[in-house]
Amino acid sequence: MPLGSGYIGDILQLIDTLRLEAQKHKLTYESPIDTDSLAKHLSTYLHNYTTYAVRPQAASIILAGADETGVQMYQVDPSGTFFRGSGFAIGQAADMALDVVTKEYSADLTQQQAIDLSKKAIEKALGEKPIVETGIVLSGENTFHKIPFEKGN
Repeated sequence: MPLGSGYIGDILQLIDTLRLEAQKHKLTYESPIDTDSLAKHLSTYLHNYTTYAVRPQAASIILAGADETGVQMYQVDPSGTFFRGSGFAIGQAADMALDVVTKEYSADLTQQQAIDLSKKAIEKALGEKPIVETGIVLSGENTFHKIPFEKGN
């Protein structure tokens, strides 16, 4: 599941690149691509694009997925540099969002508490209560689930 920040056209192009790479892998190897390989592919793509193109992609991507190694999360920046971690914030007010998460995160949060914390971080960063679509990656099922939007949340 990719999430992007930056120019929407660049984000959509990068998401299409990820989808194409995942499809090519599945057709070639008859198995889904792992999250680490997908992050490395995007990193290489962005690095080459930055090196050989007229204009670098103006988008950062957060990539989350579950595979045989468990739940993985990566941040890939426009230069192609990528980081693996437990949580990221990208965009103009990422520092404010990360500050909220850093202060209030604990390893024993329930799923709902983690969702509420992420929404609180986004609200703090934007200075208003936004409409947020939420999805989760479940390690036991190795799948992504979109949580239905509820008014008032």
